[in-house]
Amino acid sequence: MSTTDHVESFIRAFRHLGALYTRLAARQSAVRGEATKQELLALGVLGQSGPLRMSDLAERLGIGQSAVTPVVDRLEARGLARRTRSRADRRVWLVELTSEGEQVFAEEDAVYREVVAAMLAPLDPSERATLAALMEKITAAGMAEVPGE
Repeated sequence: MSTTDHVESFIRAFRHLGALYTRLAARQSAVRGEATKQELLALGVLGQSGPLRMSDLAERLGIGQSAVTPVVDRLEARGLARRTRSRADRRVWLVELTSEGEQVFAEEDAVYREVVAAMLAPLDPSERATLAALMEKITAAGMAEVPGE
């Protein structure tokens, strides 16, 4: 199998997983229909990392500082996030999830877990272990980053 064939195989798998995620997510989260993709990504980042500086959230979302403010504004308006002053540096604003935001993150996280379980279902335990090791290797090498950024 050539490199091009491998790339095509991964593209098909990622598209299938994306479609599966969309179907599962539609039934999981009532917020999903109201939230933008950036808002859902921000919820995911904050849910995984905990409170972040606005600049760090922008960096993790791959957007500029001026673009992250409206995202956080909308999350705050829905009661999903809040801004607080850093105790270490009062000039710095941190963004964190509220209890409701944590609940929405938990719903979204459950969807991801269902998608991964569906993806792994056809594999036997040794294949799962091999795939997990390969994914760790890709992540550690930084290949999860978007090329050219």
